[in-house]
Amino acid sequence: RRLLKGKDQGSSVMGIKAVQQLLEKTNTRPEEVDLLICATVTPDMLFPATANIISNGCGITKAFSYDMNAACSSFLYALATGAQFIQSGMYKKVVIVGADKMSAIVDYTDRANCILFGDGAAAVLLEPSTEGYGVLDQVLCTDGSGEAFLHQKAGGSRRPPSAETITNREHFIYQEGATVFKFAVKSMADVAAQVMARQHLSHDDIAWLVPHQANKRIIDATAHRMGV
Repeated sequence: RRLLKGKDQGSSVMGIKAVQQLLEKTNTRPEEVDLLICATVTPDMLFPATANIISNGCGITKAFSYDMNAACSSFLYALATGAQFIQSGMYKKVVIVGADKMSAIVDYTDRANCILFGDGAAAVLLEPSTEGYGVLDQVLCTDGSGEAFLHQKAGGSRRPPSAETITNREHFIYQEGATVFKFAVKSMADVAAQVMARQHLSHDDIAWLVPHQANKRIIDATAHRMGV
C-alpha cells in the first residue's frame, strides 16, 4: 500500500506519470491520441476534469477528455466505453487511465477500512485489432440500493462542505464491510457466470480471474463459485 506525499499533489500527478510511461512504452506520440478517459473517484477538483489536467501534462492536445466517476467500477466502465469508440471505428487510439488518491478521503481513525486503500495510477492504450484480441464481452450493472453501506456523506451538492460536515468527519469513506463483502461475492460471481454462459465457456476454459478487488477473501470466494 503506497501513499502519495507532498503538498498540492493530486490524482493527476500519478495519472500524468502513468500516461507518459504508456506513451513511451507503446511508441505513441501525444498528438496521436484521440480520446483520454480518467477513471477516478478522487479528482483533483470538481472542475476542470482531472482527465483534462492529465492530457495537458502529457502534451495530448488533439483529443477530447473527461472523467469517469463510478467508484470501484470506474476503470471497468471507462474501459467498456473506450472499447465502444474503437469498435465503432470513430477513434483509433484511446487512453484509459485509472488514478486515485484514496488517502485524501480515508479516515485513518477507522482501522477496519483505512488499511484497504492506497494511492496509485495505471494506464492502458486501446487500438483496433485484426487478430481476434480485445474486449470480447461485458456485463455492466448498477445497484443504487447499496448507498447506505458504502458512501462519502458530504462534499457534493446534497451536503456541501461546511464547518459542520468537517467537524463531523463526513468527507471520508464510510463502509459497512460485512454487507459490502456479501454483495461483492454474489455480484462478481453472477456477472462472471453470465459472461461465461454467453461465450459458451466452462470453468475448465478459464486460466485467469483478474478482479478489480483488493480483498483476497472476496477474490477467493468468487473464484470458488466460478470453479476456477
